[in-house]
Amino acid sequence: MIKKLIIDNFMAHEHTELELGPGLTILTGGNNTGKSAVVEALRCLATNPVPSHNIRHGAKEARVSVVLDDDTKVVWIRKKRSSGYELWKPGAEEPEEYWKFGRTPPEDIRAALKLDLVELESGDPVDIHVGNQREPVFLLNKPPSNAAAFFAASTESAHLLAMQNLLKRQTTDAKRQARELDTQTDHIETSIDKLAPLPDIELHLDRTRELEAVATDFEKTLPALENALKKQQRLSQKLTRTTANKALLETISPPPETANTTALNTRIHALQSLEKKERTAASNRDVLSRLQPPTPLQETTPLAALIHALHTASDALHTAETQTPVFDRLNPLPSLNATDALAQSIDTMLATRYRRARLARWETVLHQIAPPPDMDSTDMLGRTLTRMSELSTQIESTRADLAVLEKTLRTHEKTVEKRLQELGRCPTCGGTMTAATFIDSGSDHDA
Repeated sequence: MIKKLIIDNFMAHEHTELELGPGLTILTGGNNTGKSAVVEALRCLATNPVPSHNIRHGAKEARVSVVLDDDTKVVWIRKKRSSGYELWKPGAEEPEEYWKFGRTPPEDIRAALKLDLVELESGDPVDIHVGNQREPVFLLNKPPSNAAAFFAASTESAHLLAMQNLLKRQTTDAKRQARELDTQTDHIETSIDKLAPLPDIELHLDRTRELEAVATDFEKTLPALENALKKQQRLSQKLTRTTANKALLETISPPPETANTTALNTRIHALQSLEKKERTAASNRDVLSRLQPPTPLQETTPLAALIHALHTASDALHTAETQTPVFDRLNPLPSLNATDALAQSIDTMLATRYRRARLARWETVLHQIAPPPDMDSTDMLGRTLTRMSELSTQIESTRADLAVLEKTLRTHEKTVEKRLQELGRCPTCGGTMTAATFIDSGSDHDA
């Protein structure tokens, strides 16, 4: 007797559990509420019908489970390509699973459910447990002979006849299976006869494997043998040449005795040294022949004075750059009276001072200049010309730098003079300040 029915993902039921009473259980409700699906679920559990659209849309499998009065649980599982059963016996921790059993449910499942079809004498089964709502009342749509056979099946004689018919069918099936087995045996024997040459083939295969191993060994040793043969050929050729050379050398008379070559080597080295000196002298002669007569020496006093003036201007520029930050921190100069005459006198004095200092520097430089070189040596003349060319280049560069420095110095002098005109007097001591005294001696005070 079924105590509980559980339906999962079967047709319209996602999950339904029905507790069945000990007597009659009636399912009521409107149309399309799943009443017929409950009956169809029981039919699928009992008969495992051909696959149909039983799996709920979107699910991978459908399950119909029943719990019997002895707590045995039977589960029918319908997947897209197969179906199976699970049998949970009372107290079991894991179920017994049944798959790939054909269309008829397994014997253990049928024995547990007790919902088998009743087979009539005609061979047509009748379901007396689950009715079909699409058919009329039970047996009224069948021929009278089926109804008579059904009612006769309830008697003992009918049961014996059914057993006799079953025995006949089983005997016929057994004879058919025996014939099929005999046919299969003949096919197997024929196949075995075809395999009779297999031992000889196996022997040939073993021999082939041995030959293959030997061939593999030969292939491995073949390069070494080839190298040995090539080496032997080379040695034979070398031996032939050596023998021929030996025979030829035996016919040659011994070489004469060599004299002492030390003096000869010394003479050869001396000749090589003389040849090298000759080439050097010829090269020098060619170079000197292309030289122009030396230019007359110029007076170097102005050059020395110019160099000294450049050094002085550089020192003055450095002093001005050092004093510029000090000037930037000074207070503004007071207004001055007309100082045009004073400025002109300062300019004249500064020009005179610079001219005198420049002449003094030139005189100092000229005293340091060495006397002109001896004109007899052309090598010294060449070096002097090269040095003069370099000095001329340096002079031009120095003159350009001096022009820039003098321009910068005049700019600074004008700036200092303008600033001193604005100040008038020294804001520290009140003394008179001029551009010349300020640039030469700075702004030193005793305080």
